[in-house]
Amino acid sequence: MALKWNTVWFQELCRFIPYLLSVGIYFVLAPQSSCPLWMKALLKCIPILFLCTYILTRGINTCTHSKVWKLIAGLLFSAAGDIFRTTSTQLYHFYGDSMFGLTHVFYIWMFGAEPLNLLAGFYLMAVGTIYLLFLNRCLWDQKPIQWTTYIYISLIGTMAWRASAGALFNQHWSWIKLSGTIGGMLFMVSDFTYAVSMYCFPVSNSGLIAATYYAAQMLISLSAVNTKSQVIKKGKVRNLLLF
Repeated sequence: MALKWNTVWFQELCRFIPYLLSVGIYFVLAPQSSCPLWMKALLKCIPILFLCTYILTRGINTCTHSKVWKLIAGLLFSAAGDIFRTTSTQLYHFYGDSMFGLTHVFYIWMFGAEPLNLLAGFYLMAVGTIYLLFLNRCLWDQKPIQWTTYIYISLIGTMAWRASAGALFNQHWSWIKLSGTIGGMLFMVSDFTYAVSMYCFPVSNSGLIAATYYAAQMLISLSAVNTKSQVIKKGKVRNLLLF
């Protein structure tokens, strides 16, 4: 049994090698001042495209595992958001935030409404409110951006709530559910840090934003493709564990 699990984890790690290598290449090349914007944008979204490839190489049937196409849609919207955010104009940053907003909509849909876990929701709402009060001081004179920021924080907070509902304050947690919880939290850390750096003051360690972002996307993908899916066939319901 131990040998079987070691083989499974080794195979899983091999599937992530292109993703991890592309993330490493991004951290090496993108910070260089000689790197043009289009190259930075390309390097930023390539790891996300490799995540999509990882999901497709699992051989998962989207008809029996409905989370897969929602996850891929969210990843593709986030890749588009990366391209827009990498450019320097304020308008393109707005487009990027819109793309990431759609990403969170698909992730909320993917994680679903069960279990509800209101305690986790109240906790994350308190965290989001504290952050919003802090960020509001920086956006006091920028009303259009202020309202879009409110909407975005609501979306990412809801996404983190649904991602963590299976593990946070839940005694029936599992390692797969925990990976989704950590992924949702890291996504919040990444985007909150990005917003502070964008609208308040530059964050000295900009690598924190990318590192937490890539870790979040990987953990969310792991939690989604390794969950149980109910398959209805010939009037019978059978559980399919895709891991």
